[in-house]
Amino acid sequence: MSPAFPVPTRSAPLTARRTEYRPGFLVLTFAGEIDALTLPILERELRSAPPGTTVVDLTQVAFVGLAGARALAAAAERAGAAGRRFGVVANSRTLARLFRVTGLAAVVPMFASLSDALRELSAAGVHHTAC
Repeated sequence: MSPAFPVPTRSAPLTARRTEYRPGFLVLTFAGEIDALTLPILERELRSAPPGTTVVDLTQVAFVGLAGARALAAAAERAGAAGRRFGVVANSRTLARLFRVTGLAAVVPMFASLSDALRELSAAGVHHTAC
């Protein structure tokens, strides 16, 4: 008989806050964990982003699973196809590593701080900034 390991049945709650920085410029701030159980919250918020620029602030997120990284990549691709700007703020080494390993860092402009994202995405062009 193999040893029993606890199976997580609940994840840390994920909260989302929408802040209109200015007309056409939305900041989505998430706090908690993005995993299979909380992924629908992330996807709902990303789908409901208005036209313009969207910044996803993950500085209060402790964990992002692979499905969350895929959802962010898909949102970035949808934004690019629609001529919108999209960026992610992630200041933890763990998230920066996940984004490099998954290739998300090559698809999504990433910023070390919200102020960097606001400044860069407000400019005429989008520049990638390493975390």
